Amino acid sequence: MSPWVKYGFIEILRNIHSVALLCHIASVHKSGYYAWKKRTPQRMNKKRKDAVLVELIRTTSGKYLGYWGSRQVTMQISKLKSPVNHKRVERVMREYGLLSKRRSVNPYKNIPKESSEIEIAENILSRKYAFDTLWPFRVFGTDITFIRIADNKWAYLSIIKDFCTGEIIAHETSLKPNIELVLATLNVFATHVPLEARLGGIMHSDCGSTYTSKAHCNTARALGLNVSMSRKGNCIDNAPTESFFGHMKDELPNTRNMTYEELRKTVDEYIMDYNTVRKQWHREKMSPVEYREHLLCD
Repeated sequence: MSPWVKYGFIEILRNIHSVALLCHIASVHKSGYYAWKKRTPQRMNKKRKDAVLVELIRTTSGKYLGYWGSRQVTMQISKLKSPVNHKRVERVMREYGLLSKRRSVNPYKNIPKESSEIEIAENILSRKYAFDTLWPFRVFGTDITFIRIADNKWAYLSIIKDFCTGEIIAHETSLKPNIELVLATLNVFATHVPLEARLGGIMHSDCGSTYTSKAHCNTARALGLNVSMSRKGNCIDNAPTESFFGHMKDELPNTRNMTYEELRKTVDEYIMDYNTVRKQWHREKMSPVEYREHLLCD
């Protein structure tokens, strides 16, 4: 950082701390600061003032640089008792490429209201039963998450997870988070879990429009399952499903440059490894498939 930029910081903060202390922290001489100030008795020229403000914006924003908008940055700078006009902050941020990216539209707003025929099923899943289940194929959770891909598009991943083993029993991807996606996931589920194994089991979800649709509820029951739904604002029952999404998004490579087909392949490979390779500490350090086989063989 050049000395004149440091002098600018000292000028901004001199009402809070002594000039001597600020010069010591900035590793500049007081005489240099006062000489700088004397050469600019009225105010610094626009370019120098902007350069000082840029450094202040960078310092104030820290790890949020590029995420905070001009108003948030202005409020943070004001905490230093150094008032600055938010329009000036916005201009400088724009000129120096520091403006935040426009917030993406929530992709869940794209989920259509599928039908006027809905059913909000009872929440028959007790938390204790969900997390302490000791046998495979008895309690399942299903949910949809969104993933950013190339061309600023969204892809949607639907899964069904066994709460006992942690295994992702079925998954499907789509460019639309609609009823067809959840029905396709149920169809995959039916091919992987025999009727005698799943009969009487619980399929738990939130009460989003895709899951409250009659088509989803009737299909799940036709597969021998009891339908259970969390109420709005109470998603803890389905926490194991959310946990998988969190791990997946942390561990997947950058998907923003992937085509939809590339994403599908990447997700397929990840879920295969998750089920067969990734060990889970609280499941006797076994992968989900190993743990299922361990339980069923005992």
